[in-house]
Amino acid sequence: MTRVCLNVLLGIPGSGKTTYCQQLAVLPSRSFEVVHVCYDCFIKIDENYDKFRDASGLYKLHRHKLLSHVERIILHMKRNDQPKLQEVLARWSDEFGHELNISTQTMASDVVFLIDDNNYYRSMRTEWQKIARKLSIGYFETFFDTSLSIAVQRNRARAQPIAEEVINHMWMRLEKPSGKLYDHELEPAVQPMKQSTVHKIDIILRKLISKKIGEARESMVSSQQLQSYVKVLQERKKFVLEQIRKCELNVSEEKMDRYVEELF
Repeated sequence: MTRVCLNVLLGIPGSGKTTYCQQLAVLPSRSFEVVHVCYDCFIKIDENYDKFRDASGLYKLHRHKLLSHVERIILHMKRNDQPKLQEVLARWSDEFGHELNISTQTMASDVVFLIDDNNYYRSMRTEWQKIARKLSIGYFETFFDTSLSIAVQRNRARAQPIAEEVINHMWMRLEKPSGKLYDHELEPAVQPMKQSTVHKIDIILRKLISKKIGEARESMVSSQQLQSYVKVLQERKKFVLEQIRKCELNVSEEKMDRYVEELF
């Protein structure tokens, strides 16, 4: 029976996810096959972000279709059911206008499915966790913790760059994986955090923002660009603070600064 593992990637556009997949696919010493599920190829979420975000249910509908197709593909691979697998792959091509490359050689080997998407909300990753449990397959996440400035710089070098406001929005709303904040990223703790701790974290976040602004001054072309960056940092701070406030954070005083910086 084919052994399958889901490698769910998360990170903003320009963080290096697709490059990672491409390099892994050509790695000569690997002992497993790779199936690259690149959302940019099948759903074009980055380029049409406003459309997917604003249209009622459209974003979730497309994600659900892709997720359901991958689930059926893995099921038939585990059962070594070639006819059923080919049926699902044909429907995949009809649905997304792009083939998913799965060869006969893939069927005879251990397989890692690379879920190449931004996955910036925990709920997006949870969907894949549920499939892994249901099908009794492996699961792990790879987080591309790239700074916003580097991601924007890489994006500008693309042949078809994504709108920078899209990258800014995803960075502001990115729910980073955290074992201290969430238990295996499943459910947040129900007890709210003490106000005194929230105040300490707020001070740490303010210092981080000041530090990042200082680092960015030299590279920013105009004051307008800097003001826009400051606004993004403030929104990120607000979002991180909201996430932390909802949970019971079990971190010692001496480790608090470093931990908050990692979340930011």
